[in-house]
Amino acid sequence: MTAGPRAQIAVVGGGPAGLTCAWLLARAGHAVTVLERGPTMGGLWATRRDAEGYYRSENSCKVYQDSYHTAPALFELLGTRWQDHFVQRHDLSRDWLRPFVRDSSVADLAKIGRAYINFRLGDVRLREVSVAEWLVDQEIGEACRNWLRATALGGITGTLRMTMWELFFRLSGNLSSIASGSGGALYWNRRPPDDPEGFLTLWSAALAEAGVIMRTDTPVESVTLTGQGEPILHTADGDKATYTAAFLAIPPRALTRLLGQSAPALQAAFGCDAGQLSQRLDESLYEHLGITWHFDQPLPHELPLGGHNVRRGWHPILVQHAQYQPSLRPTAVSVVVGSVSLDTEFRHPRLGTRARDHTHAELAEILWDDERGVDPTLPPASSVEVHGMSDATQIVRHGPLRQRAAGSQVYLATNMSGAAPYFTASLEAAIQAGAAAAAAFDAHVERLPTGPVRPHAWA
Repeated sequence: MTAGPRAQIAVVGGGPAGLTCAWLLARAGHAVTVLERGPTMGGLWATRRDAEGYYRSENSCKVYQDSYHTAPALFELLGTRWQDHFVQRHDLSRDWLRPFVRDSSVADLAKIGRAYINFRLGDVRLREVSVAEWLVDQEIGEACRNWLRATALGGITGTLRMTMWELFFRLSGNLSSIASGSGGALYWNRRPPDDPEGFLTLWSAALAEAGVIMRTDTPVESVTLTGQGEPILHTADGDKATYTAAFLAIPPRALTRLLGQSAPALQAAFGCDAGQLSQRLDESLYEHLGITWHFDQPLPHELPLGGHNVRRGWHPILVQHAQYQPSLRPTAVSVVVGSVSLDTEFRHPRLGTRARDHTHAELAEILWDDERGVDPTLPPASSVEVHGMSDATQIVRHGPLRQRAAGSQVYLATNMSGAAPYFTASLEAAIQAGAAAAAAFDAHVERLPTGPVRPHAWA
């Protein structure tokens, strides 16, 4: 639709998708309020600080790729460059493709190659079988299987639920990135994003300058509708307010909770009944435990991509961030940021237990002991911070939900809408989803480039 001259907008969720949506709408002249459940803006990119402002932890290690199109454009609008906020440490060619091919048998590679050709030819059967099922059905060898389990070609264990079509969708992106000439460079945060010079800090300043009201520690409990379909947002403090439009930029678990407490008609307005909605959101949830290990001495050498145990046991993902030193307490010189999925049946090779069988503190101890078991030169951690559980929109197995709830001015501003070319939990996907939602409400908002768009499985 084309919005009126100045609409009252609410954005629920202060992650990159919500912030993108809010900023573009504010720049188009609308009055925007962002309502964030947590204590800070930034969503999965926010960090936790101690009372003196030193870095403590974050939910996981997050990667940036130079093949992105939308995120660089947004950084330019912020008056900065993405290169000022990310540092290259690995690349897909050296750290993923070549060792993956080296460790896999010719027979395994042939099976993957044939399936990939079928994907390129549009084989619809690949849209129904999960990666986990395919690995068993095709009798893929253990070394190759562990590579696919560990990364699902993106580095996240929870994605074994994704279909083979979605796996190959991601594979195409990785291969395109490698073929671009950069080798598929992988970049990590140069500094915590909410440092004084971090991009989240710059982003918050730009939002404030555009007149956006940002309210933290403000959970939205439910949404009801006026007779004209305008949303009424009810917050945990008992307040309620009516807006011209509301944008839901929250991950599956939070969206399930919010819609479950909202008007039943609103659930149906997204294109499915309550049971179907819950199933879709549950299957699109990737949940992980974030842990940060602090060290008062340098690590003797760089950890391999994902850590030494990313292809065994629980398949945790660990990345060293020595570049964080200026943000750490003076005694610390480096941190390792990691995450592990608890929603798997993987058994620890030594203990025989599942990750969810342990307390969070036990997991932190076991995971670093495993790293030192492979490389005894690694020092013990001087302190450990368990960040806690985080969830992200990772896959969309059953197709998208409606971007706009029928008969209302409530919009979905995550990649669950299917409007973003990427469907994974990346900064690029979040920015694209937020921009697409803003454009769905007001056709005159600034448009960010998306690069080549490949159709989704449900197209």
